[in-house]
Amino acid sequence: MADTALVLGGGGLAAYAWQVGMLAGLADAGVDLGGADVLAGTSAGGLLAVDLATGAAPVDLYGEQVNRTRALLDVDFTLAMTVKYLWAALGSRDPETMVKRLGRLALSVRDVSETDVLDAIGPQLPVQKWPERPVRLFAVNALTGEPTGFSADSGVDLVRAMSATCALPPLFPPITIGAGRWMDGGVRSTTNADLVHDCRRVVVLAPIPKGPGASQSTSDQVAALMTGGARAALLVPDRAARRAFGRNPLDASRVPGAARAGFRQAAEYAEQVRTVWQE
Repeated sequence: MADTALVLGGGGLAAYAWQVGMLAGLADAGVDLGGADVLAGTSAGGLLAVDLATGAAPVDLYGEQVNRTRALLDVDFTLAMTVKYLWAALGSRDPETMVKRLGRLALSVRDVSETDVLDAIGPQLPVQKWPERPVRLFAVNALTGEPTGFSADSGVDLVRAMSATCALPPLFPPITIGAGRWMDGGVRSTTNADLVHDCRRVVVLAPIPKGPGASQSTSDQVAALMTGGARAALLVPDRAARRAFGRNPLDASRVPGAARAGFRQAAEYAEQVRTVWQE
């Protein structure tokens, strides 16, 4: 069993910025989570996991977000895409059926190629090969609905694994890895925190605690980790932070405010996280 895991959730540019602010604020309070034994992420959280694994300091990442000196992927998730996603997500109260519906939506994407996705995601990464530190990138098989955490031991290159965890339907098609077609792990859960059940101490950052419809709740996943014997803490945005996010998580103008909101909130969570993280 691994000792510590930092789980980073998805949710677009604002989610990345809020989590960076939270980590920087916690570090400022004397709780540095960047040294986790396992860095795990879904979608935008996956990119942050790789940033941390390659040695980026939260305070430096925070400066990038507040000053907007690092432009992350700028995409347009249109109203029509939102309607299609919600139609699939809200069409069943059963989590497995919901994921399969979203898998069919992902497989229906024809106007964007897998190569287009790889070309878009690759430049977002600080490195093109897996870091030495353990990283898990969560994705879901669009053909079967099964989740996985890609890592350096998975036999897949980093860019393809990152593209898979970022392949949100119907914006992007699923990514072919082995016999599977893999899409954004956020279709199942915004954090997939339950997939770090092999870790003893877990801190979960969930910019969006629960996705639409029957998607799994992060709070339920964290409760299950604790029932299984782990010590865990769940960090979520407060009302002011949610206002800072705005309605469009891909709106780059919201990035500085989301980062500052995370930094501010860190003071509220510092003692709880310290209790979980430190022996």
